[in-house]
Formats: sequence, structure tokens, C-alpha cells
Amino acid sequence: MPAGFKYDLKPMEVTREMCRVDTIQRLSGGVVFEDSDVPTGTPIMPLTPLTVDLKTRKAKAVKNVRVVEKATSTKVKVAKYSLAFVGMFLSDGTTTVKVNAIDKSNADHDLLTVSTSLTAEAGEVLFEAATSDGKSAKNAANMLNYATFKAGDKESLTPIYRAFEVCESKLYAPIAEVDKATLSDRFFFIP
Repeated sequence: MPAGFKYDLKPMEVTREMCRVDTIQRLSGGVVFEDSDVPTGTPIMPLTPLTVDLKTRKAKAVKNVRVVEKATSTKVKVAKYSLAFVGMFLSDGTTTVKVNAIDKSNADHDLLTVSTSLTAEAGEVLFEAATSDGKSAKNAANMLNYATFKAGDKESLTPIYRAFEVCESKLYAPIAEVDKATLSDRFFFIP
């Protein structure tokens, strides 16, 4: 391998169009991604919700999960590309559980083992809670990610501060209802 070149020969999935591209407004200059809960090399997919501090120009990922099959126990199937991690608290706004284990061996979904039984419908979005009895989100999204970015990359990440016709069914990383409130009318969502 020649000096100075790094080859990534694993093909990535072709990204799908998830909103009206002509309505996207990006933040100039980019921001630094600093999130110790996201392992180096983890892809941050387009339209992943972000918490961006405009004063420090730093961003964190908002860690929501989409339930893919009705859950009624301590085993919860969630969509791939989730940024869930062991030790985090997930909530539906009423019930909060701790993630004790994550099995990523299935190609179609990840399996979370949580601390107590959780009842959740397929398609429901759970958000990261600040505490074990928390009903509020740890981080609320104020922007979305523009393009695929790998955690730990030295380049800056480009946030989107406005986009319309964001198709929720096509998103890699789901957007919780609590995030929609902080994203405000700068974003328009469709099913």
C-alpha cells in the first residue's frame, strides 16, 4: 500500500433521498463532532439528529431508536444505524429503561436487552433520557446531519438547519417527537 493512502474497500449502501433536496439549508463552515458515546468509525448517517452548540462549533448525535417489532418484554428489536450504547437510558416519555446489552448480529435489526419490561409498538421512536427516571430527552436536536460522516474523522461535519418534506419512513436515524419541537418549523416532516 502506498504511503499516505488509505483504502476503504467495503461498499457502503447507496444513500436514499430522504427529503426535498432543493429545500436543504446548510450551516456554513461546519462543526466538530465530539461525542464520547459514539465509537470511532461509526457512520453518522444523513439527517441524523444533532445537538449543535453554535458558540463552540461542536456537535453531538441525538441517540433515538425506532422499534421495528412490537415489544412487550426486556428484548426490543430496533432499526439498524441506531447509535444506542450499553448503559444509556431510553424512554417513551412515560417509561424509562436502561440498555444492558446490544446484539448486532442480525442483518435486519439490532436487539436491545433492557433493564425492565418495555411495551412499545412497531414504528415507535424512543429517545435517550437524561436519567434513569427521566421523562425528558438528554439531548434535543436543533439541526440534522448533511452527509455520511464517520465518528473520529478529522474533517468537520456539516449540519442542516432547514429542510422540508423530510420523509420519516426513509430516515436512517429516527427523529423523536421531542426533537421535532426543538427543530421547530424550520423542518417539515411527512410519514
